[in-house]
Amino acid sequence: MNNHLPDHETLSELAENSPDKLEFILRENIAALIEQTSGSQRRRLQGLQFQIDVQRKLAKNPVDSCIRISRMMHDSFIELNKALANFTKNQPMSDTKKDSNVIYLTDRE
Repeated sequence: MNNHLPDHETLSELAENSPDKLEFILRENIAALIEQTSGSQRRRLQGLQFQIDVQRKLAKNPVDSCIRISRMMHDSFIELNKALANFTKNQPMSDTKKDSNVIYLTDRE
């Protein structure tokens, strides 16, 4: 991955005067990061990046883009929270499960 990013001042100047160059740096770093993954993770990241790119293209301006991507993250967090809540709701409490076949090992003295 291209770990050598320009400093903040350079990035700010690129944003102001050369947004295409800044976009190139962004794309280069995203591609390098995705390349480091494998298999299903890579496909998921590519799919997620596609969704982000679509939201950026649909946005009216950079603030709208930020709001759209933030909403995506928020929606994803809500879905994860629901899944975790359902998972824990369906799991028996370990203290109440007395009939399990657990063998506790202790040190010999």
